[in-house]
Amino acid sequence: MARVVHHPLCGVWQLVLLLLLIGASIGVSGEYAADFLTIGVGGRAMAMGSAFVAMADDPSMAYWNPAGMTLQQRIRLQLEHVPMFSNLAQYNSAHAVLALSPNMAFAIGWIRLGVDEIPRYGALQGSRYERLTQGRYRSTGEAEGYFGDQENAVTISFCRAVMFDLHIGDAFSPLILPVQLAFGVTGKYIHHQLDDATGAGQGLDAGVLARFVSNQVVQGEPIRWLGIGLSARNLSNTNVVWDTPSQHKDVADRALRVGAAASCHAPSLAARVTLTLDQELSESRETFAGAEVRFFERLGLRGGYAHDHMTAGAGLRLFSLSLDYAFVAGDLANTHRISAAFGW
Repeated sequence: MARVVHHPLCGVWQLVLLLLLIGASIGVSGEYAADFLTIGVGGRAMAMGSAFVAMADDPSMAYWNPAGMTLQQRIRLQLEHVPMFSNLAQYNSAHAVLALSPNMAFAIGWIRLGVDEIPRYGALQGSRYERLTQGRYRSTGEAEGYFGDQENAVTISFCRAVMFDLHIGDAFSPLILPVQLAFGVTGKYIHHQLDDATGAGQGLDAGVLARFVSNQVVQGEPIRWLGIGLSARNLSNTNVVWDTPSQHKDVADRALRVGAAASCHAPSLAARVTLTLDQELSESRETFAGAEVRFFERLGLRGGYAHDHMTAGAGLRLFSLSLDYAFVAGDLANTHRISAAFGW
């Protein structure tokens, strides 16, 4: 990242203040529009309990916090496939990040949740009594046809970061603290196809991420860093409008999440330990927590807590290829998630 001599705090903290003011005004206005966008993205983030707002350092950053730190590689792509509810539903995502410069990145993403071959049954004939007494009025139990439910979202993100020195203390012996500061925005287009009805809408997300880093670097990453992040979803009125005669409109919830993360390299273990914590400030007020231990920058062990359940997972990195696995427990069903990322 490019080092600057001035402090670009004014405009950034104005953005932070704007996000906080918007978050304070969030009310109960959603009707589960685009609810599939709350499932989460990436095996690594999900294994860490979805506490990724202040981490956001892989291609899924556009989902968790569009102000995610730019990557060391110029291009990095992440793919994910998740069968859900005993293969009744299929969840897929793809995200790509292009580093335009050391302090600027552009990202595109795609998320899809699909349920195919939903059986369609005809209306029951006759009265209840007739169905009980005469077999010709009873349903055969055979489907008359099938239909599907597909939800898609396409996202485009932009992230800008700067680095500067924060001087703390007097002028004669100040404490100089390097700071990485980034902000980003994500525009998204939502398309929902249910049988022969179609709904569409647009939305806007934004985020801010600050990291206080040490001057010493190990394998391209500061030995120690502390991150604070803020992510706001659906800043604009994200409405999904249907092409039905009533022009029915579903309104997506606004949501604000803050997060903190701390990372430290432990030479004695040849490992890096990272702890993350997120707090949802919307109606749910949920707390998410995660941890990761990376050995030799190759093998990662992860665990977390989300939605009153534990999460766990592991990751393996071979050269520019990363494979991540996450086990996510749920009230209705448990899911096993696998994602792969590679770059050049």
